[in-house]
Amino acid sequence: MVAGLVATLVISMFMILRLSAGLMPWYNIVEIMNLTAQSVLGTPNSIVVGWIIHFVVGTLIWGILFALLAPHLPGSSDARRGLVFGLGAWLVVMITVFPLAGSGMFGMGFGVIAPISTLLGHIVFGLVLGGTYGWLRRL
Repeated sequence: MVAGLVATLVISMFMILRLSAGLMPWYNIVEIMNLTAQSVLGTPNSIVVGWIIHFVVGTLIWGILFALLAPHLPGSSDARRGLVFGLGAWLVVMITVFPLAGSGMFGMGFGVIAPISTLLGHIVFGLVLGGTYGWLRRL
């Protein structure tokens, strides 16, 4: 879970920097999480709900799932296994979260930049997740 938290914090920092710089302000993954929660769970419209889901998914769900799957993933290092995991997580998000949020498969409702930028984010997430996991295991 610690590796998941670190990876989620890193990717959140990049997202906040991107939004603060005015880059793709219409593409806010936390707002997408909020919209998905409204659609699936009937939650109120709240950015706080989006942030909570973002951290629960990144820290608990992806973090624990990676720890369980890491020994079985291809790759010669934990960082490489994290990369593979990040690619898999990206694919899951593309075919579930974006359609549930109403932006279509692979988020194409946002245009081609959505799947590309999300892919880059998941690559960073996976590398940080795997690298942190490996570092913690060696302590």
